[in-house]
Amino acid sequence: MSTNRRQFLARTSALTGAAMAGSFGRYGIPSAQAQSGGDYKALVCLFQFGGADSNNMIVPKSDYAQYGLVRTAASQVGIPEDQLLVVSAARQGGKQYGFHPNMAPLKALYDADKLAVVANAGTLIAPITMADYKAGKNRPPNLFSHSDQQMLWQGLLPTDIIKTGWGGRLADKLVAKNAGQKVPTMVSVSGTQLFNSGHDTTPFVIPSNGGVLLSGQGGDPVSMARYNALRALMGTGGGSTLFDAAASILEDALVAAEAANPFLTANPAPSVITNAFTVDGALLNTGLAQQLRQVARLIEARATLGVKRQFFMVNIGGWDTHANILTAEGNLLTQMSQAMAAFYKYTVDAGVANMVTTFTMSDFNRTFIGNQSIGTDHAYGGNYLVMGGAVKGGDIYGTYPALVLKGADDTGSNGAWLPTTSVDQIGNTLATWFGMSSSDISYAFPNLANWSAGVRNVGFL
Repeated sequence: MSTNRRQFLARTSALTGAAMAGSFGRYGIPSAQAQSGGDYKALVCLFQFGGADSNNMIVPKSDYAQYGLVRTAASQVGIPEDQLLVVSAARQGGKQYGFHPNMAPLKALYDADKLAVVANAGTLIAPITMADYKAGKNRPPNLFSHSDQQMLWQGLLPTDIIKTGWGGRLADKLVAKNAGQKVPTMVSVSGTQLFNSGHDTTPFVIPSNGGVLLSGQGGDPVSMARYNALRALMGTGGGSTLFDAAASILEDALVAAEAANPFLTANPAPSVITNAFTVDGALLNTGLAQQLRQVARLIEARATLGVKRQFFMVNIGGWDTHANILTAEGNLLTQMSQAMAAFYKYTVDAGVANMVTTFTMSDFNRTFIGNQSIGTDHAYGGNYLVMGGAVKGGDIYGTYPALVLKGADDTGSNGAWLPTTSVDQIGNTLATWFGMSSSDISYAFPNLANWSAGVRNVGFL
């Protein structure tokens, strides 16, 4: 698909409120023939918009004295040692770490070997030393900027004129092989994000509740008459390349919406979903829980929809905690932990736990030292989560940084850690599990070649 067609598609999606996609049906949907054995796999990207302070998500218990030296009780930005949910990490020399006290549901998954931590990860162009960083060598552009770092985490190619995401580029490589699926490979419950967009792929954007509709579309007779008239108009042929291309794009979107909507709007939802998302007798109804229930609805419908490989994107915002971090982050971690654990329970109950892997991303970590507003500011390398039945959990991968201001891992003086694991390495590990070939992975992650072959796979899958 041409760049103009892809851009037109995304703009049309935003204008109509419908889900436009460049990877529908004939444009790139996995078939049973293309995917060996008719198997199913899904990758779920959970983006923490705003820059999550992961220094408090995973705290060094064995080295708490160093942590507590900076994040003192008086600073009001640290977690007391006696509140930590303690775990051990064999890959960190057997040291003990502690999850944030509001992350008990995820700590339980870590204990069950279904959740892993990737320590001190971030956007990198190539392996980098502190000397390189200070000299500006292989240093990613515009560090500490929300918009730029969100684009780097999702896209990884800052110098490309045509911006694409690594999820979309992986989906591109399914296009030539696959046909026959009724809904797209790439689904976003997070709006149109760079992660979802490839050269030949744009996301099927769905709301966090309900089905996919045109702006103003309803179920009343007048709305239905207008909808049917639009469908008829699209079949007439407009006599111009632009009209025909637009009609084809919209037709693909409407066909996908018609296929997905019965599953997105079913009331009640399948009991396997409702039961998993019911905590202490009440249905989780946070924004993230709603998004993940939509993902679960489409996973439940995979056989009917002919789906073999899917990417999903969800998000939870509010992590830009320049002030009052303990209250704000605590609330967010409660929501995230409950929703992620409920989603994992759904995958277990539905028999798809080994087929679905969820991973987190965020703009960046936050400074280790607090500010005058009882918050923390923009930093660099942080800690991220990977969850699923296939995950080699119960461990911390990568290298946890030394939490020393102006120390070996601090890029400045406030505790902004230089990453030791790249987004490319994380993405390569996920894509390898997903079944992508080495050439497909090189297309999605061209910078991966800057790392030696032995370290390109982080090992959590």
